[in-house]
Amino acid sequence: MTKIFEVIRKPLLTEKGQILRESNVQVFEVATWATKHQIEEAVEVLLGAKVKSVRTVRIPSRTKRLGRFVGTSGPRKKAYVELLETPSAE
Repeated sequence: MTKIFEVIRKPLLTEKGQILRESNVQVFEVATWATKHQIEEAVEVLLGAKVKSVRTVRIPSRTKRLGRFVGTSGPRKKAYVELLETPSAE
């Protein structure tokens, strides 16, 4: 298995992500070459929870401009990871 932090780059903390956390879905930025199976293994090791499903979204690069200089942002990939419900100890 590849290293966890090569597959999962960072958690994405956005308004949509906070709403999804209430329904037990975590959002991560992942490597563009990572497969769903690699993402699932990395999340299980990182969070110590079982994964129910993984959905991925590829975001293409965009043209950026600063004055007369033109460049591009790199392509990205997001993963929506749904975790299994953990029994609450009440």
